[in-house]
Amino acid sequence: MRAEEKVGSGMDATYRLQPGEGMRLGEYTILDLLGRGAMSTVYLGVDTTGHEVAIKIFTEGAGMSTTLLERFRREAEAAKKLRRHPNILTVYATGKEGPYHYIVMESIRRSKTLEVAVETTAMSVEEIVRNIIKIARALHYAHARRIVHRDVKPTNIMIDEFGEPHLADFGVAALTDWPSVTASGALTGTPLYMAPEQAATEKPTPASDIYSLGVVLYEALTGVLPYEPQHGSSVKDVLRAVIHEKPRRPRLYRKEITPDLEAVILKALEKQPDDRYPDAEMMAADLERALAKRPVMARHFTPFDHIRHAIRRRRQVLSTVGLIAIAALGLNIYFRHQLNAAQYESLLHLARFRNAQLMNSTELQPPDAAHANQAWRDIRNARTAWHAGDWDTARNHLQSAVDFSEMTGDKRTAAIAKLELARILILLGRQSEAQRAYLEIVLNPNAPLTVSSLAQLDYVTAALLEGDTTGAVTLFRDRPLPPDGPIRLALLCLSGEVTADALMAFIPDVAERFQNDLYLAAGVRYYLDGEKEKSTRALRRSVETSSHTTDWPAPVAQRIYQSMQ
Repeated sequence: MRAEEKVGSGMDATYRLQPGEGMRLGEYTILDLLGRGAMSTVYLGVDTTGHEVAIKIFTEGAGMSTTLLERFRREAEAAKKLRRHPNILTVYATGKEGPYHYIVMESIRRSKTLEVAVETTAMSVEEIVRNIIKIARALHYAHARRIVHRDVKPTNIMIDEFGEPHLADFGVAALTDWPSVTASGALTGTPLYMAPEQAATEKPTPASDIYSLGVVLYEALTGVLPYEPQHGSSVKDVLRAVIHEKPRRPRLYRKEITPDLEAVILKALEKQPDDRYPDAEMMAADLERALAKRPVMARHFTPFDHIRHAIRRRRQVLSTVGLIAIAALGLNIYFRHQLNAAQYESLLHLARFRNAQLMNSTELQPPDAAHANQAWRDIRNARTAWHAGDWDTARNHLQSAVDFSEMTGDKRTAAIAKLELARILILLGRQSEAQRAYLEIVLNPNAPLTVSSLAQLDYVTAALLEGDTTGAVTLFRDRPLPPDGPIRLALLCLSGEVTADALMAFIPDVAERFQNDLYLAAGVRYYLDGEKEKSTRALRRSVETSSHTTDWPAPVAQRIYQSMQ
């Protein structure tokens, strides 16, 4: 440890409270801050050979409870036991130096969470399921070593630069051969993804992880959670739904989900632990059978089951045989109408709204379920059309997704669809409409942080290219910048507070999914400063780092480049 990190010697030595650039822990040197969590801070670092690593550090001291320290130690212990599995984030070393407890793991800088991967790429059903199969086997490996994760969720599944999934963050894991550090009656995990027994503050088991993985798979495939409460709902409503509410059938949201795959998902989501898969390996094997179109172990829902569950959910409404018959007739009409809508593409948008009205009138399933289903189907169709260069079709699908999301108050999905709609409007030359959409996202408190930050960056970029410096300055003045990170730096570059040269030097160290946006920002700043040659280089890099020439922001970068020729 270098002199500036430690003052004095022996027992009276005092350590710097916050680790920083150049500090050494064992054979590892810190380079930069990657992120902060509730329990620890993660830094970018290198070993003695220059190999890049991530270093998670917990600092003892005032305000740090012994319980948090014990949890960090448990994560380190779990990491040691699990370091050999290919789909668990690799841990290279653990240790303690002065007040610093640390875990050294593989670098996550070029990875993205499953949540981000699903929201930003058009992942097929098979791609999503194959990722979950690998995570299920990673959980089985942990369970065989008497470790229960207890917090399986999309943000704890990292997809690396090669598309390989890794289970991460065992910070609240239960090592079954260690005494508990959780107070009796305390919740552990994330409410939206926890199992019913966790929500009821009972002891979690491997079956609890299987349930949570079922929720993750459900949401990744459908874009919604299995219950009426969604992101943004109160914890009380979420816990009530987790304990008591029957999961909705995933096939109502995405037709590509086969009956076999639906059966596997619903078995993982059984309320009683004994009704779920006996272990995560059996869930993985059943998912493989579903993909291979072979019979699965999970039980299929029969038409009688569906009617029985519908009656149970609506027993006050469907109190007589006559009402049941009317509901069944309404369901038949709905599916017929869906088939007709698919056959008449030119009337698709109008048909969707009529379908929603029919769903409201029949009360066969909650209106928001039908709308969320339609909204995410439209988003996926829009991404397919966009990738094919059919921007008009993409715009129609995205507008429909926005309409359905806003109709039901699903502002989170609306923001995701609206960001893509605004970008399509830019490509179609409808600048003023795009700018209004960007502002609506920035003002939407329920918009995901990444979506809101990108909308802010897109708005300022478009405003400056149109010569609307007043609009750009107004947004800088009235709206706070995103937290420290690549988007904030790009905005500071566009404002002139950070030079384009400095941004260009920073970009290679940024997560790949943001690099094309940052190259565009640098290219625009060079363009505004009259540095044509540098602007050209940055714009070319924006196109090169996009996965496809039609992907955002490659078309915009190409247009600016062509305008300079």
